[in-house]
Amino acid sequence: MSTLAAPTVAAGHEPARLGLRGRVNALLGARLTPKASSREARLRRTAAALTGPFPDRATVAVVNVKGGVGKTPLALALAATVATHRGAGSVVTLDLGEAGSSFTDRVAIPPTDEQNTRSLLTQLDAADDVGSAAVARCLARQPSGEDALAAGAATDCVASFADVDRLAVLLGRYRELLVVDTGNSHLADRWRWAIEAAHAVLVPVPLRHDAAAAAHRTLHTMTAVRPDVLARTVVIITDGPGDAPVVETDAVDAFTDLGVPVCRMPFEPRFASGERITLGALRRPTRDALTTLAATAVELMARART
Repeated sequence: MSTLAAPTVAAGHEPARLGLRGRVNALLGARLTPKASSREARLRRTAAALTGPFPDRATVAVVNVKGGVGKTPLALALAATVATHRGAGSVVTLDLGEAGSSFTDRVAIPPTDEQNTRSLLTQLDAADDVGSAAVARCLARQPSGEDALAAGAATDCVASFADVDRLAVLLGRYRELLVVDTGNSHLADRWRWAIEAAHAVLVPVPLRHDAAAAAHRTLHTMTAVRPDVLARTVVIITDGPGDAPVVETDAVDAFTDLGVPVCRMPFEPRFASGERITLGALRRPTRDALTTLAATAVELMARART
């Protein structure tokens, strides 16, 4: 028991729930604290970052001009992760993809025919002041408490920079964070809006030659829209079947040469299978990685405020 010797938890601190110390606490009714270097302590530190202040109209964009790299499941899972820490109604995922995107096929609870950007814009056109209840009717509430706003079938109608900005201003009145699932066309006004508005940008990259090359092009295109954006960008290497590990060294070198940090996420079968995204159905390593990634996005947003 000497390796478990640790002071009991001071007032206001939580005992360990995971690992060996968590099992001892559960079996013996002890109140041992997690080791500072333990996985549980690291997760607690990252989770604490998710409860801090966000900038006004806080926006995280998930970007890669290559389709099929995991933008949609990552955006949905990230929003769900933040909502579990900040509470229901704090986060909304906005679909800015092209017509026929997979967004409505991946959300846990699909939107109704009236829950889309066109419906919300119609309300904005009809009234100067749109209340929280009217906004909520256009959003699809998800199991973790986050909301989803789909583009709907008429996504091409929501093409202008100004329209997307109007939506973001309205959503920013009632939600703390906007997570944007972008499309694949860097020429689209809504794509350019996402780059200009984002406080943090996440670029998912499977270990494939085409995905890595597209991500590199994406980073260069982003700087043409907003030169300082790479300072608030992180690349996420995602493991998966069919990956080519030989790609990793060259890809990481190319990203770091641009000054963009690179992190890794473990393989998540539910991301790869095309199933609907529910946070509780994801593997624990994925949920842990999402918590760390969300905290990283918060750090990037804080950098944007300075």
